[in-house]
Amino acid sequence: MSRNVLHRYAERSACLQALADDLLVRIQATLAAQPRAALLLPGGSSPQALLPLLAARVEAQRIDLSPSDERWVPAQDAASNWQLLSQGLPQAHCLDPRQGQTREHAARAWGEQLRQWPPFSAVLLGMGEDGHIASLFPGMPGLAAALDPAAQPAALPAQAPQEPRERLSLNLAMLQRGQWLGLLAFGAHKRELIDAVLADEPGARDLPLYAWLQHSPLPVNIYWAP
Repeated sequence: MSRNVLHRYAERSACLQALADDLLVRIQATLAAQPRAALLLPGGSSPQALLPLLAARVEAQRIDLSPSDERWVPAQDAASNWQLLSQGLPQAHCLDPRQGQTREHAARAWGEQLRQWPPFSAVLLGMGEDGHIASLFPGMPGLAAALDPAAQPAALPAQAPQEPRERLSLNLAMLQRGQWLGLLAFGAHKRELIDAVLADEPGARDLPLYAWLQHSPLPVNIYWAP
């Protein structure tokens, strides 16, 4: 179990700015030592607000980027995480998870490509109101294997409880390949889930969030605001 760090802010804007500052420090340290930096970032409205704060200050042309998960929709669909990230950091090289005609083929090829990347400079995840991370949902078929930290880093087909149900997700072992690990969450209910996980409450142990925070090889930097 790692000693995670909970950063609390009164305003979401301040939370996003602090997160952007910390990510930039991490990215710049990587770029000072090697030609490129690799990132995994989530989709959704909260990370969307983060991207302009990064784009204004980072050498995006030296960034390799991929989403932590993806909806099985066309790349240009409004629900596509890849589209959100590629538009938010247009100068970065953003790897599309759709690497095959079926979810199974796409997941296999996506995972193989990411395993060729060096360890990610940073991995940032969001979370759902149900405690899911990436597209690893409570009760999902194959969840235990996907959350095994000793598994081979990989991507897999995933199933969401709501539309669009068909997803692609990285497994916990791939998400843990980061040299810096983070979580971004807003709202009172998500804070309750985070607190339950950090307190190791028995009722929280089946949540994918529990695996991210309690089975991490590094401390997870948690950024939260109401």
